[in-house]
Amino acid sequence: MNEGYAAFNAGEYDRARVAYERALRADPRNPDALHGLMALADVRGDAQQARMLLRRIAEIDPADLSVQVALSENVDPAAQEARLLNIAAAQPQSAAAAFALGNLYAGQARWREAQQAYFNAWTLAPDQPDHAYNLAVSLDQLRQSKLALQYYREALTLRSQRSAAFDADAVASRVAALQATQDGP
Repeated sequence: MNEGYAAFNAGEYDRARVAYERALRADPRNPDALHGLMALADVRGDAQQARMLLRRIAEIDPADLSVQVALSENVDPAAQEARLLNIAAAQPQSAAAAFALGNLYAGQARWREAQQAYFNAWTLAPDQPDHAYNLAVSLDQLRQSKLALQYYREALTLRSQRSAAFDADAVASRVAALQATQDGP
C-alpha cells in the first residue's frame, strides 16, 4: 500500500496501479487498495470504473464516510443536500462532507454557502490543496479578491506537496491577474 500511495503522489500511475492490484490480490477486501484504484480511475477520467470501485468499497465498509458522500452524488439536488447536511451533522469533523457540500453549493452558484462549506473543509484538513483552491474560487466569485489571492497561493504551495485536481498553470495565471489588480497601474 505504501508503494502504491508513494507512486500515486509522484504521478507514477502505472506503478501505483500495479502496487494497488498486488495489495488487492493479497486481500480482495482491502478498502485502501480499492480507494487507490478508484483514485487512479478518477485520474484517467474513467467515471464508470470509479463508480464500480466505489460500490465495492461501500459493500466492504459501509461506514466509510467518503464513500457515503460520493454515493450521494447524481441524485436529486435537494435530496443530496439533505443527505450531505445529515452526514456533516453526524460527522462534524469530516472534511469530506464539508467539501462535498461546498461542491454542491458551487454547482448551484450558491457562493456564500459554498464559501462557508469550503472554509470548513479547509479548516478540518488544511493540508489538502483542493480545499484551499475551492475556497479561493468561492471567495473569487464573491469578489473578495484579497482573500481569494491568499488561498490560491496556499493551494499552489500545498500542490507542491500533494496531488491536486486543479490546473496549477491556470491558478498561477489567476494569481498573477489578481496580484496585478491589487498592485494597481
